Amino acid sequence: MLKIAVYSEEKVMSPLLQEYMGIWQRDAGCVCAVRYYDNVHAIMVDMDLEGIYDVVVVYRSWDVADVLKKDRRVGSLVMIAAGINRRLYDIQPCYILYEPVNVANFKKVMTMAVEGSRDERRFTFVSGRVRYSVDTRSIMYFESELRRINLVTTEQKYVFYGSIGEMEKRMKVGYGGFIRPHESYLVNPDHVSRCTAHEMILTNGKSIHISATRRADVKRYYNELINC
Repeated sequence: MLKIAVYSEEKVMSPLLQEYMGIWQRDAGCVCAVRYYDNVHAIMVDMDLEGIYDVVVVYRSWDVADVLKKDRRVGSLVMIAAGINRRLYDIQPCYILYEPVNVANFKKVMTMAVEGSRDERRFTFVSGRVRYSVDTRSIMYFESELRRINLVTTEQKYVFYGSIGEMEKRMKVGYGGFIRPHESYLVNPDHVSRCTAHEMILTNGKSIHISATRRADVKRYYNELINC
């Protein structure tokens, strides 16, 4: 079941948003768990307890949209705005809906947002009973440490239980393009700045050793991608 959050500090808008949400669910044949908020702290607490929302709809509050977009527990963000705002360029990607809002436009944007939350470029996992969803393009590498996986993105690090072999299978099947230079690492080549016969240097300066048993495979695969 999809989880959707709707945020509005304007109480007069809440009944209209609830009505439109009900019409969209009915017409789309979609049964969702929808919660309504007027306090961003309440959303964050619920996400701490229950994990990500597949879609979050924010009415007019760019500050709240910014906070939620930076949190990796939001799938798709829908922003309802009074007009074009320069902050739109800082809060990307998101789905924008300009006022005045009508039910046809609301339904169209919600359908797009739900499809976007299922985008194959997102990697979903559970850490500490919280479900996260990150854009695979932001993933720099996976590192195996005992029974845990360290997932390092361009913005932060996550830790969850799993094996590097399992991660390799998931990334090959769903996303492709990831390289395993070592038994303990799975690397996104988009974040490799330099590659030698013995190591990969990532864009953040980290060096990852290429094991002898994987050197030939890495060289062949990496040559095809970035002519290393």
